[in-house]
Amino acid sequence: MRTQIAYNDERIFFRFNWAQPDPGGWLHDMLVYRDGSWERFAEPSPWVPRRSDEDHTGFYEDRVSFLLDDGSVEGFEQFGGWLTAHRGMRSLPSEVPPETVQNHDHFGSEGLDKTDIRKYIPQACAGEWWENDWETIRPQAELEQLKSDGVFLDLPMWRAHRSNPKGYGTDHHILDYRHSDQGQNTYTTQSWTPDDGPELMWDPAVVDGGALDYHEIRDGSIPDQQDGTYALELDDAVEYDPSVAEWEGAMIPRRPLQEPHGSAADWRATGTWADGEWTVEMWRDLQTGHPADTTQLESGEVYTWSPAIHHSAGKRWHWAGYPYKLGLGVEPEYSGSQYTEGTAELVASEFSGETPSWSSIETYTIPLVFPGILIWDDLVDANHPRAADVRDGTVTMWELYENDPETFLVAEEC
Repeated sequence: MRTQIAYNDERIFFRFNWAQPDPGGWLHDMLVYRDGSWERFAEPSPWVPRRSDEDHTGFYEDRVSFLLDDGSVEGFEQFGGWLTAHRGMRSLPSEVPPETVQNHDHFGSEGLDKTDIRKYIPQACAGEWWENDWETIRPQAELEQLKSDGVFLDLPMWRAHRSNPKGYGTDHHILDYRHSDQGQNTYTTQSWTPDDGPELMWDPAVVDGGALDYHEIRDGSIPDQQDGTYALELDDAVEYDPSVAEWEGAMIPRRPLQEPHGSAADWRATGTWADGEWTVEMWRDLQTGHPADTTQLESGEVYTWSPAIHHSAGKRWHWAGYPYKLGLGVEPEYSGSQYTEGTAELVASEFSGETPSWSSIETYTIPLVFPGILIWDDLVDANHPRAADVRDGTVTMWELYENDPETFLVAEEC
């Protein structure tokens, strides 16, 4: 992924460019009328048009995201996003059943009222800094103190369907869970049933028949990413009328779009898909006024940054970057840089004016890897040959990935 970073006295700007040859990554989580009832077409992902498997019905958007830290989260500098993946998370073989989550004091109906476990950092759990059992999550008062101390990871995200049409990203932070920031994000969720259908459809004056045509899209006739209609804006929505939109192949988004506000609206963003590539720009104020859930930035300071992209897929189906040191106008130093591919030390270029001239901003090529099901538990497990180094923070993901694990075993035997 090609990345450029710039800032002026008020804002920071990111520009990302990467190959995505399959069109349609701006379609997401659809309700489709098929064989006399409504069905949700969101899984399995990734979705690709004209796929030979007729039963493949997933629609999932393309995304780019990154984790950002000011040094408050121990271990993030060395291990990046791997610090946030743990036993019991959704989509892993060890995924915790919804009923078990609902019965937990913190995550369940008397607490966060969740039905799954998502990203969190070990510091949210009792024990040593690296211990990470979700069942030992700290009391709420301790979590609130950690958050007040800035011990969380900032997670902004650009979404091709759920945020791009509004000109924003979505903003999140990770402590005990992957929380949305305070305020309102760019999308909501409409209720539906197989028999009665969704709450909303397009105004027929906007989209003929109140819905998209699944069969046309399945055959490759996809709405244009820039000028086409594919996201259901609340301003264009009307109450669902089965006499208008109940027809074979009618397709309506489950996630209508809305105007964001508060800390959730800190990041503006825009993305364009052309010639098999995405170009995405994201920007926000250096000082947002929302320090409770957003990392504040300052010229001359150094941060840790780690990106990821999703290609028409959700959950663990993504390509992740290693941790990088990011200096705002200063050269950072990254420990263990002898193991890195290219540079792990990025510099945001300072500029004057309202927006950067990208042709004059340095471009970094960021290698991405598929993390599979490797999680933090694997790295700190006593049977891992470098577990002691991981727990001490004296090794990085760069070194762990760039060396054959068998060489560690040989070293131990010697």
